[in-house]
Amino acid sequence: MFRIGSIFIPVSDVEQSLNWYITYFYAQEIGRWEGGIGICLPDGSTQLGLIQTTSTQPTTFKDASGQAHVYFNIICEDIQLAYQSFEQAGLIATPLHDFGGMSCFDVRDPDGHTISLISEELTSPFHRDRVKELQTKGSNQ
Repeated sequence: MFRIGSIFIPVSDVEQSLNWYITYFYAQEIGRWEGGIGICLPDGSTQLGLIQTTSTQPTTFKDASGQAHVYFNIICEDIQLAYQSFEQAGLIATPLHDFGGMSCFDVRDPDGHTISLISEELTSPFHRDRVKELQTKGSNQ
């Protein structure tokens, strides 16, 4: 009944950001409107909207302890290969971390926004197969 349709990202140059997402995330352009471009990644139903802004906008927030978090992450099937690719491109913002059935690292886009890439083991409660089971179970109640 409900699902996330789009995540909007504020960018200083939509064309530059479009090319960046095409180059590094294999995104495809869906459509354009005044001040924005819609894109999709190779897998999944959530779309991204690149929105032209006149000033840099944050895409992170701080939790109660002061640690920064991103508003969304991008799932990656082969995190080692992705890390190597982004490292070769000079875009790595954090080392690759492994914890609790999940691996992750952050990169920075052309506007300096932090984007987290994650990979989840099948045993993780957040793995898409486990989430799908939960969703199916919930819809049967």
